[in-house]
Amino acid sequence: MRHTLNMYRWNFLPSLTLFVSFSFLTFGGVTAAVGQGSERANPWQASAVVKPNVLLILADDMGYADIGCHGSTQIPTPNIDALAQDGVLCTQAYVSGAVCSPSRAGILTGRYQQRFGWEHNFAFNPHVIPEYKAVPKDERMIPQYLRPAGYATAIIGKWHLGLRDIKWQHPLGRGFDYYFGRYGGHGHFPKAEDRNILRGFDPVTEIEVPYTTDWYTKEAIDFIDRTPADTPWFLYLSHDTPHTPLQAKQDDIARFSHIKDEKRRVYAAMQHCLDENIGRLVKHLKDTDQYDQTLIVFFSDNGGAVTANASLNSPLWGMKGILYEGGIRVPMIFSWPDGLPSGVTYKQPLITLDLLPTLLSAAGIERTRVEHTKRKLDGVNLLPYLRGEFGDRRPHQTMYWRIAQKGAAVRDGDLKLIRTPFKLPMLFDLGSDVSEQSDLASQQPDKVDELMRKLNDWELTLDATPVILESVKWQRDSRKKYEAPYETDQPIRSTVEVSQR
Repeated sequence: MRHTLNMYRWNFLPSLTLFVSFSFLTFGGVTAAVGQGSERANPWQASAVVKPNVLLILADDMGYADIGCHGSTQIPTPNIDALAQDGVLCTQAYVSGAVCSPSRAGILTGRYQQRFGWEHNFAFNPHVIPEYKAVPKDERMIPQYLRPAGYATAIIGKWHLGLRDIKWQHPLGRGFDYYFGRYGGHGHFPKAEDRNILRGFDPVTEIEVPYTTDWYTKEAIDFIDRTPADTPWFLYLSHDTPHTPLQAKQDDIARFSHIKDEKRRVYAAMQHCLDENIGRLVKHLKDTDQYDQTLIVFFSDNGGAVTANASLNSPLWGMKGILYEGGIRVPMIFSWPDGLPSGVTYKQPLITLDLLPTLLSAAGIERTRVEHTKRKLDGVNLLPYLRGEFGDRRPHQTMYWRIAQKGAAVRDGDLKLIRTPFKLPMLFDLGSDVSEQSDLASQQPDKVDELMRKLNDWELTLDATPVILESVKWQRDSRKKYEAPYETDQPIRSTVEVSQR
């Protein structure tokens, strides 16, 4: 095994590997499955381990409903489902941003990205000065905490948080030891002449693997194999699938010939390829005796981009770019055989801002050592919650979202208020109406006033104004998304039909 276990130390927890499962026995906010979960009864209680490896696997624009453990009827994902069966499936996991770049900024900093003005997608606007085209230099990211603690660090895939030609905005200037991937653009069959895939600072001159999802996995395995056996590693595997353009390998497309809608068919093929590559990576971890000591987190950067990539967010309403549940609630699996239970479904709300403090705890890094007044983390350590140690207590009573000029939202308990420039505030009870079909605003004006005040009070804590604003085109696009109909059921046929609200 790569790491020697010390059974008497608590502070250093093993590598996390994320898994999803169906559930049968409930304790607090956690539901445990009979079988594999019961065989591994609380293995972490009397043990602690050398610093775990950490693997974050991020999908791009993936639908909430498009994995088997969330009930997909069209797209089998046996490898993702296996992670769920071995770990903790979180059914109310949120991102802090409804589009790619702001969400990733929140993930990596552990702070509401609105605190440093990063509310919109990174823009290649020639009129914006270069310093404002990246997450500010003094915002620390996950690898900048883990590398001083002895971790080898790498990002493979999509960056989308700065310019490629400015060293401090490059991943190698933000705490990563190794970088392979693209800054933001897509296209899943890359061409060397496009010079948009970098290894370090240099464009690759030869396409070694024709499809990026496969290539990123190869690079991930190579990084893991290069890391010395006595060195823990942190790998941020940031896939750009199933983001558009919809491009898949012909063999994968052929598997889904029964799906008549062409966009949905190609999307399903891309999802299948992602699942296959997750299986390939997990197999390598098992073959090299690293799986049990690796903390794996699998999730998506935002809700499915329904109209663009034919993803499905059922039973959630909405899509990427807006603040209905379909834009901000995502699949999330935590797997760590040596540090978390298996066969568990966790049902309380959490947010991706929690990842950084959770990883700090797993690595034995005291939170008080990394926080100071101007850089307070907004997330919490999820480990005791995922282990069922806090019963029904929620990691967060209140969570917030804002996209400047496009909308804001607050969830307090099960009540959620959405404020947009396009209509009056809306109020939903997510405990009984996860699809956000019954607007309670007119029935509960006092609650609307209370949550509007909470949202306003939170906004007054934000020191920064937005450094980048999207064009009027995207403002119009946002309104269309709020007014569009969405599917809230899994398809029973091979086509996805859009229901009317």
